Amino acid sequence: MRAAVCLALLVATALAAGAAAPAAAAPCGALRPGPSNGPYYRTVAPFEHDNSARTQVFPATCPVTSAHVSARQAQTDFTTPYIAVTRNRDQLYVYGYGADAATQGGYVAGVDPRTLRQRWRTLIHDPSPPGQWSYPGVMLAHGNGFLYAVYGNILVKLDPDTGAVVHRRVLPEDPGGTGAAYNGMIVLPDGNLALKKIERGPCTSTASPLSGLQCALANQLPSLLVIVEPDRLHVTAEQDLGQTVLGRITYGGGDIYIAGQSTLSRYRYARGRVRLDRSWGPVTYRTGAQTPGTGTGLLGDWVVVQTNFLPSGAPLTVTAVSTNDDHRVFRTEPFPGQSMSWIVSKAALDVANRTVVTHDTDAGQMAALRLDPRRGFRTRWRRPLSSLDFSALIGDPAHRQIVIADRRDTGESVVWLDERNGREVARSATLSDVPAPGNIVTPGFDRRFFYVSARGALWELRAR
Repeated sequence: MRAAVCLALLVATALAAGAAAPAAAAPCGALRPGPSNGPYYRTVAPFEHDNSARTQVFPATCPVTSAHVSARQAQTDFTTPYIAVTRNRDQLYVYGYGADAATQGGYVAGVDPRTLRQRWRTLIHDPSPPGQWSYPGVMLAHGNGFLYAVYGNILVKLDPDTGAVVHRRVLPEDPGGTGAAYNGMIVLPDGNLALKKIERGPCTSTASPLSGLQCALANQLPSLLVIVEPDRLHVTAEQDLGQTVLGRITYGGGDIYIAGQSTLSRYRYARGRVRLDRSWGPVTYRTGAQTPGTGTGLLGDWVVVQTNFLPSGAPLTVTAVSTNDDHRVFRTEPFPGQSMSWIVSKAALDVANRTVVTHDTDAGQMAALRLDPRRGFRTRWRRPLSSLDFSALIGDPAHRQIVIADRRDTGESVVWLDERNGREVARSATLSDVPAPGNIVTPGFDRRFFYVSARGALWELRAR
């Protein structure tokens, strides 16, 4: 990779006129990182979506108030980086995977956030037979202080200081199959891990991870939900989900929510066991030419899902279902009239502002939707945006901002938007000539943000 580069960038778009005064800096500077009695480590970004409800709201952050963004690139090649998480102020971790499981597998790298130098790198998946499916899982910083990462069907518990493998577990996989991926992992309130498996099955096209998902759906192999205790990684429970589940799982209020091929379902969780909740759902969320949904998320007492995780010829639909009454359902098409639709990332959910932030890669549009519990959805605004990524929501509720990668003709940069009106607050320089692979811009300490590109680059961004 090229040597680290420092750029000072002046973005032409200034703060929107009449914008509210910036929030106090206390949430950014006052956070004391450390272990917790909760599911996740006490830090700015312990998980790709901050919490198991997958809201994508990072509460220990402050809004950006300057259009001046500096960018610094790490020297290390993080081939196909996927996500980054924080722990202590001097700790950053990058999770990535090779393009071919047979030759590279997955890894976790410890990085010094001050210098962006790699401290260590640990492989988390043994090389697989040729033709095996290569698809990423996820990494998180557990409340007990350890790192957990899954790639393929290999789950590891890592020492956060050295990267040493404390425990390793081979999770269930169909024998003689062509590869399973545990592409969803969350921490439950008791500290147990919940993971969801996709089995790919026979596949003539292995050119991209997306083709593997299409084969998994075509082969109709049922997904599996497993519960794993965090000490020695013993599997304490398994639940056959009875259908292919592409999107990731979500937890809230004692329940695990899944988006199946056409319907939403939930599973009761108690004492390390799961069972299907037959009193709620299944609720239909897609019809016609729409493709199955992304992962679910919780907007307070509503579970939200959107369609078209795979390319579709029908417009995207966002559906919200009351967790208290599955007959209360609201639906909307935020980008009507689109002949093509595709979005690999789920919507971001701002509970405090009752707002759903969604976008569609093929439509090239983003929208903010307000959910009224009596009247349903209302579109607050729309704007052009082209991204494969998840939206990160930062700042306090009164000054909420959206941080996301945005692709233009010149390449991809990171943009900060005002959630109230969609106006651009700041934008970085072009960071990559190709879009990031459906990840998230990770907030860090002291108004730092970390962007990983499909070219293997890790960038630190600072709005000064």
